[in-house]
Amino acid sequence: MPSRVSEAIVHAILLRIVEERKNMGMSQERLAEITGVDLGVISRAEHLLRIPGMASILDMTQALDLDLPRLLAESIKDAAKQKG
Repeated sequence: MPSRVSEAIVHAILLRIVEERKNMGMSQERLAEITGVDLGVISRAEHLLRIPGMASILDMTQALDLDLPRLLAESIKDAAKQKG
């Protein structure tokens, strides 16, 4: 079972993916087409209902041209702030 901190980190990453997808004017459907990630997986991930596998997260960050190491570092900081 993931810790609350690791879950918060993944949620921060997913929220950034949503933000960037919307900033690019890209639909969930288009992201699914580009990445090969199932639309349902993307939708559930964006609504923080289910954490997708790491491969899906990598595919989405690559499709959106996000720098994963930077995104991870920012998400860790965000999670640490939430923890207290």
